[in-house]
Amino acid sequence: MLSLRIVRGPLQETENEIILTQYNRLTNSRIPMNEFVRWIQHGPEGPAWHALLETEDGSIVGHTSMIPLKTRQNSATMTPCKSEYSFIGEEFRASKIRGFEKSARPKFLTLVDQMIRHCAGEGWGPFLISTTPMLHRLGPRLGCHPVEFPVWECLLILKPRDAARKTPNMNSRQRAGLFAAGVLQRGLAAILAVLKQNSRDTERVAVGGTLTRNGSERISFFHDQASLRWRYLEDQYFQIEVKGGEPAFVVVKRGGPDSYLRVCQYELGPENLKLPILGALIREAMRDGALGVRWAFYGDTPETQRAVRQMRKHGFLCARRDRTLLINSANPELLSASKWELCDSLFSFDP
Repeated sequence: MLSLRIVRGPLQETENEIILTQYNRLTNSRIPMNEFVRWIQHGPEGPAWHALLETEDGSIVGHTSMIPLKTRQNSATMTPCKSEYSFIGEEFRASKIRGFEKSARPKFLTLVDQMIRHCAGEGWGPFLISTTPMLHRLGPRLGCHPVEFPVWECLLILKPRDAARKTPNMNSRQRAGLFAAGVLQRGLAAILAVLKQNSRDTERVAVGGTLTRNGSERISFFHDQASLRWRYLEDQYFQIEVKGGEPAFVVVKRGGPDSYLRVCQYELGPENLKLPILGALIREAMRDGALGVRWAFYGDTPETQRAVRQMRKHGFLCARRDRTLLINSANPELLSASKWELCDSLFSFDP
């Protein structure tokens, strides 16, 4: 028989170690302890809530958490939360949970459902859950609405052979196409980088040098100094600013031999998305020895369409897909993709 315990962090050091060890093992992740503790304990809105499944002797065999996030629209009635680090040990997925012995629903649903109910009672919400496609159909059983966000994935490949092998979630035909496109793009990338090699139109700075504008009414994240410092580790991320005119920048995750240099957050007008910023990204990717440059644009707005046209004009390979996010909200207006302004920063809590 398992017991369900809900508590707000910080957890004990041994509890953190047990949770992270099991999560990494079950999901094939490599999240280091310092980053795990950072995300669940030191956010600008305070520590996360945790739901723990424990055996009779107190061993933790299941877990989920809700991390509170700060937004431009934060008020006393809205503290959005992102679900992270969810798992149940394989050997305990058929075990009964005390108080829910007669429930036939999967244990994971009980775990997340009780977490959402508890946090909603504390005044938190809406709740955002990013999970695998096979669990999307279970969302309504948690009061979660599957919301599809249009995404344009734009790639410029610097290492065609490695990119074809190491880019995830692709079949053999797609990998062959990626290799062929990469061969063509590689020459273009070198030209773009050289063209603006001595450009003074951009500058690399620490994250947070320029704050974002407040013009959008959609819900978005990571705009204030506290959130920027928490979200972006200094040794992994940096910011490229566009000089002159209104504030414009991109926040970039460093690349490597097995990964792309990735734009995680940006604030750019239509005139900024041209050679200076793209040349700067390519040069940084080359310095890192990265597979290439990756930039995702969320939404189906005229601004997004204009950005994608610019990326294609400068040689990027752009593909359209949908990203599904489960949203639990007492406000039905928030169950629409048009109410949210997302970027990769919400989905890339990784080492």
